[in-house]
Amino acid sequence: MNEGINLLGQNKTTSGVILPGPLQRMRFIVIGLLFIVSVSSVILFILVAFSPLPALQTQEKNLEQTLLSSKSDIVKLSLVKERTTSISNLLAKRQNLDQRLGLVQDKISGNTTVTSLQADNTGILLTVESSSLQDLENFLNGLTQYVQERKAFSRVILVDLATDQTNGEYAVSVHIISL
Repeated sequence: MNEGINLLGQNKTTSGVILPGPLQRMRFIVIGLLFIVSVSSVILFILVAFSPLPALQTQEKNLEQTLLSSKSDIVKLSLVKERTTSISNLLAKRQNLDQRLGLVQDKISGNTTVTSLQADNTGILLTVESSSLQDLENFLNGLTQYVQERKAFSRVILVDLATDQTNGEYAVSVHIISL
């Protein structure tokens, strides 16, 4: 047998493989990167395992269910809020005619009835009916008294005086101008 063919190498002593300098540096870099990747994987696994994310996800689902179940209540509350805001705006813009209408109402007596009333910030247009001319005269005299006293009104203008002979009713339309 030929000794050169023997693959076992019984007599030869094998020595450690010595790598040239650049290959040895590359080997250390690869081993270092492998160590860094392994350590970072373990750290990432620990962070994921102990993360509060699943608890936060279940809490989010619970809150979504609560919101969905109270959706009708939220809609009702927003509707009430919108309406109260609208009412507040209307009340702020509303003209205060209570005092002036109260003064006119105080002068209506007997069987005098109001058939038409239009009021705004400048004045009141009013039509009253009565079967007695005396009641209408008392009404008109009361309004002129307010004008003379400068009590909420500056002028009273007689717009129309009409009679309905079939019913025996008299109607007076006056325009009362505010101060």
